[in-house]
Amino acid sequence: MFDRGRRTPVKGSSTRFKERQRTITRTFRIREQWDDVLHEEAERQGVSVNVLVNKILRRYTLFTRWADKGGVMSFTQLIFRRILEELSDESLARAGTASGHSDMLDIINMLGQPVNYDSFVYLLSEYLGGSDFCRWFTCFHHIQRDEDVFHLQHTLGRGWSIYLENYLLSSLRPLIKGDAESKIYDFAVNLKVASSHTKR
Repeated sequence: MFDRGRRTPVKGSSTRFKERQRTITRTFRIREQWDDVLHEEAERQGVSVNVLVNKILRRYTLFTRWADKGGVMSFTQLIFRRILEELSDESLARAGTASGHSDMLDIINMLGQPVNYDSFVYLLSEYLGGSDFCRWFTCFHHIQRDEDVFHLQHTLGRGWSIYLENYLLSSLRPLIKGDAESKIYDFAVNLKVASSHTKR
């Protein structure tokens, strides 16, 4: 999360993990077959086992422990896309609008974040749109003059774009002073929020 004027991290529970750079040494025992998997995967990714384990621990700390408590389910993209294809555009729009604000508020509270626009930015760029967590989309966040621009790419088709647009606009309404500008594509949603509309 960044303060637009200062371009420095805003204090909050989401950034405390980024700000802490100190490390500790901890010794623990794991099963031999798990160690074999770690070595194989680290070699495949071209990283050390230490880097891989820290990546796994980061995902658990910032996502998995909350996802388990929140009852998150996993589907393949193929299954989810087939479900979306059976629903009408109107029903997807209604579902997005109905669930957006309450769902986003629940996630923010679950993570211990303040209910404000900065938390929305964090959820879009890291929690929902980061490569390590929910993977609803890939989030490209740009600051262009006096507005935030979010380009959200996915592979799930126009129905998912319709749902996302309504979900995000519904989530934003209590957090900004005016309206956000949005546009949908078959495999992306573009969202623009003027800096004069944000509440921090």
